[in-house]
Amino acid sequence: MQCRRFPADLSGQILLVTLLTCGVLGLTLAGTLLLVQSQSLSVARSLCWNASLAMTEAGIEEALTHLNRNAPFFDPQAATNNLAAFGWVQEGNLYRAPRRHLGNGSYYDVVILLEGMQPRILATGVVSRADLVPSAPAMGTILGDQAPLHAPVPRIVQVQTRIDPLFSVAMAAEGQIDLAGNNVSTDSFDSGDPNHSENGMYPYNNPAKRKKNGDVATNSGLINSINVGNANVNGRAMTGPNGTVAIGPRGYVSGGTNDDFNVVFPPVAVPPGPTFYLPPLPVPVTIDGVDYKHVILMSGRYTTEGLRGSLYVGTNVQATLILTENTKLSGNSDRIYLAPHARLILYVDAPLFSLKGQGVINSSGRAENFLYFGTPRNTTLALGGNAAFTGAIYAPDADFTLGGGGRDTYDFVGASVTKTVKMNGHFNFHYDENLRRVGPSRGFVVSSWREL
Repeated sequence: MQCRRFPADLSGQILLVTLLTCGVLGLTLAGTLLLVQSQSLSVARSLCWNASLAMTEAGIEEALTHLNRNAPFFDPQAATNNLAAFGWVQEGNLYRAPRRHLGNGSYYDVVILLEGMQPRILATGVVSRADLVPSAPAMGTILGDQAPLHAPVPRIVQVQTRIDPLFSVAMAAEGQIDLAGNNVSTDSFDSGDPNHSENGMYPYNNPAKRKKNGDVATNSGLINSINVGNANVNGRAMTGPNGTVAIGPRGYVSGGTNDDFNVVFPPVAVPPGPTFYLPPLPVPVTIDGVDYKHVILMSGRYTTEGLRGSLYVGTNVQATLILTENTKLSGNSDRIYLAPHARLILYVDAPLFSLKGQGVINSSGRAENFLYFGTPRNTTLALGGNAAFTGAIYAPDADFTLGGGGRDTYDFVGASVTKTVKMNGHFNFHYDENLRRVGPSRGFVVSSWREL
């Protein structure tokens, strides 16, 4: 066997080519590894960037839950007075939650800054890349640069909140609203604005101070969900998706109609706590020429089966009354009378509440001083005769009927939320827009969101 020998100068060329080939392969391999590293870093950062926002949102959700720990219809001011609880620490007007760890190096921090009744939330979420990319340590070791793969990616979000008012429109319902009758109208005013009220009262004698936000709204999406008839709605008529509004030949809706109303009406629960029993008096007490079977002269929480006659709430009294049986007041002088600066929260945990006679006489003229809450048991609510009303009604399971008779004008000052509404007779509904600020609320909701 013969072996061919290459000249010495040719062997050197082969070696050079071999070395150059190995160099090219090495550079290609190094470039590939660098590309893989860059791609891995990019993917890891993208994953962490998105996951950090989810972590930040978890902090925002905790802060909102902390603000809204009280039951529905809570007093927002009272809620903000009890934030230093459940591990939250107060630092002046700032409340800080303990750091919440979720994984190896992943966490969120969140604070609540009180600014009047519009608390601000600042949340920071941090996610470690090692939590999302398990292979990161090995890759870092191979490439000799482990730190970048573990660098956290923080996201900081500032959220502004506001109160979500329970009474955001003049009249709301889950089902149909029927504005039948003669001389039926809605409008609005603002008891907290002297430019749109008379000393906090509805400006009966000054039409220039009246407003056109007497909105009527329903979640119903049926044909004729709102029957305006010949009523004059100084505001909008809103229905649920695909709902329609029927307007008679002499009726109008100044703000137009739309079908984008969709609001959740949470059920009412009687708040827990001790109460005093308030029985009807065996002999009525006469006050200013009127006989009263129920009298409340001290602030507190009371309960009784049902009203068996007129109710009197004394001056400066702040009372809560729970009714557990039907109430039907139909006499000419029957009334609920609130003396000056009195406030009554009425919970009706019974199927029927009916009031005729003089209705609810609220001496302060402020709707927020008489609040009616109907539980799921309260399915029928009726105001009739010439029963004037100044207050706010929230009874999402009740069919609400209102009827005025004779030559008098039946006035309702405040707002209502019920299952359905049926009007008849002479009726003027005046929405107090101040209820959005001082009335009960569902809690705090997000009004703006900004990443810092």
